[in-house]
Amino acid sequence: MNMKKLLSLTLALVMLLGLFAGCAPADPDDTTGSTGTTDPTEPEIKGKVVMGNVTELSGDFRFPGWGGSSAGASDQDINGLTVGYSTMETNQDGVYVWNETAVKSHTEEEDADGNLVITITLNEGLTFSDGSPITAANYIVSTLALGSPVATSADHPGNSGQTIVGFDAYNAYTGEEAEGTSKEFSGIRLIDEYTFSMTINAAAGYYPYYYAETYGAVSPVSVEMMLGTDCTVKDDGNGAYIDGPWYEKAEDGTYVKGAQLKKARYDVTEYPFSGPYVIEEWDESTKQCTLKINPEFKGNFEGQTPYIETVVYVKLVEETQLDQFKTGQVDILAGITGGDETRAALAVVDGSNGKYAETHYQRAGYGKLQFECDFGPTMFASVRQAVAYVLDTAEFANAFTGGYGAVVYGPYSPDFAMYQAVKYDIELIDYSFSLENAKQVLIDDGWIYNSKGEPYVEGQTGVDAVRYKKLTAEEATDVNINYASVENTDGVVYKTVKVGDDYYMPLVINWFGTEDNSVTEMVAARLVNTENVASLGMVVRNSIGDFTKLLGEIYREASYGYSGTPTYGMFNLATGWNSSVYDYSWNWSLDPAYFAWSANKLYDEYDKAFPYFAEDGSHEKLSYEDAVAASGDKLGMDYLSMAMVYDATTEEEYNKWWQAYIERWNELMPDIPLYSNYYFDVYNAKIQNFETGPFWGPADAILYCYVTE
Repeated sequence: MNMKKLLSLTLALVMLLGLFAGCAPADPDDTTGSTGTTDPTEPEIKGKVVMGNVTELSGDFRFPGWGGSSAGASDQDINGLTVGYSTMETNQDGVYVWNETAVKSHTEEEDADGNLVITITLNEGLTFSDGSPITAANYIVSTLALGSPVATSADHPGNSGQTIVGFDAYNAYTGEEAEGTSKEFSGIRLIDEYTFSMTINAAAGYYPYYYAETYGAVSPVSVEMMLGTDCTVKDDGNGAYIDGPWYEKAEDGTYVKGAQLKKARYDVTEYPFSGPYVIEEWDESTKQCTLKINPEFKGNFEGQTPYIETVVYVKLVEETQLDQFKTGQVDILAGITGGDETRAALAVVDGSNGKYAETHYQRAGYGKLQFECDFGPTMFASVRQAVAYVLDTAEFANAFTGGYGAVVYGPYSPDFAMYQAVKYDIELIDYSFSLENAKQVLIDDGWIYNSKGEPYVEGQTGVDAVRYKKLTAEEATDVNINYASVENTDGVVYKTVKVGDDYYMPLVINWFGTEDNSVTEMVAARLVNTENVASLGMVVRNSIGDFTKLLGEIYREASYGYSGTPTYGMFNLATGWNSSVYDYSWNWSLDPAYFAWSANKLYDEYDKAFPYFAEDGSHEKLSYEDAVAASGDKLGMDYLSMAMVYDATTEEEYNKWWQAYIERWNELMPDIPLYSNYYFDVYNAKIQNFETGPFWGPADAILYCYVTE
């Protein structure tokens, strides 16, 4: 199994786990929007700023999420403020750049086995907040600790370093020599006090890779924090390893050092920090974290150091956060969403006589309807397109965001560099509201029958109120021949029927929406029991539940409440990007082994005719132009997503694959983007130089700010 899958799933989950309801600017063309001013003189280090988030702080600041995909936004903010000197950092555009404050030099070279060797030499003189030196050992110690089985004793997946040569043998080592195991991590080398290297595993599918350089993005942590005082990091020439009683076991067979890792995870004061701030106090009862400036910090990737002496991070209450802001309990409100909420916040700014200011930008993400594409009516692109045409997304976006939003017809942010590069050439289907187009795509795809296998006639009642499609032998799977609508108050149950030797599927979509969600309510008002949908010969049936149940249905996970039989073909949720890294490889694979890695489970017919991998598992790298010619200009989702990151070697080439991927996605519509809202950040005007963006939140921006009283 290609281990690259894990990174793709992590990305997919990160995108999935944001159920947003959002909004933003009065002037969508103005995406800079700050009304603050900048003092041209060198700012004085002073002052206090109170900021926060509606997500609760959990104290998981050192390693938010602990190797999982459920890191809280507040915990991530605290982590970003207290961790520094990463070898690579994301800039204001969400692009990974080398951090010259920390890195003196770096090289990327292929070895004889085709692996990528990333060698990094650090600048000397970097120190933690306690003045202790930062060396190469500090950059590799967390991978060694969290890539070992000891990590599982601390509830960590124990998979750190899986992209690196030698991971399997190192990860299998339990403290006793055994065949196929090694205490030395062969792909991680501690070359000297300030130089280390990581060898990225080509055989496991991690290289060649368009974003391979980002594998070199690692941060320093205290060796003592990770290992305790009785273990160190060494390298005798065969790879780095942990020297000392790291693998010592208790009587119950668990690793003693698991307790050290648990301590490290939740430590806030005992061990030093590397970032612009240190945690002075963490009050778990009030969920408030107070941070003080770290005088040892020499700067981020641009050499920027903080000017604000104290940052207090608090838990905000969404319903009352504007009152918290007006009464001075908090200085920054980020991500204001919704028409009413946005107007209320802007009214406070406009009526403050300069006391408050605002900045805004289009969110790098969107709310959406997501389809399951391997069963039921939603397995057919025509049905997904028909829903897109009948659901007036322009009206929906305007209504939901109160006029502070935009419509997109593909999985991208307009702030992506690749979109900006191709925006005048990309050709996307405009799914503006059209009952005529919706009906025609259904007719063209064979939704022309009633429940008796006879021609469909509009205006009928009962089970013949909807269209039916005759299934091919390939489409007549067990799930599809047993497909039925969920119950509804009208007492009609639509289900696949057998007429002679043929099966006919009804045009009824089972939709699962999350409870207490305004998007769910708005979608229901437009698709459930509406005249427009009925006029197409379509019915949408809805069920309401919690987000855990939704995830269980999407990923078909029994522990989350999945029954074992797919029922729902449509869901409402949201997606977004924290950086401009764009990789959907393995998410559209035809290989059943990769089934769980796809949220949509779409199997593109183009990929069946022109697959990325040959039957023997090999792949011939082609240029984009050659691949278009060889496929007859029919490149599928799997081929495009794989070639984008595994075949492209230049930005120009990557952009060609990316454009083709977006265009094919737009044609197949595995999701329907409902709205891409604008976000407003309002703040106390004493904070100068406050500039946020789609990939640059308040915790990033605060490093560049100063206060005037």
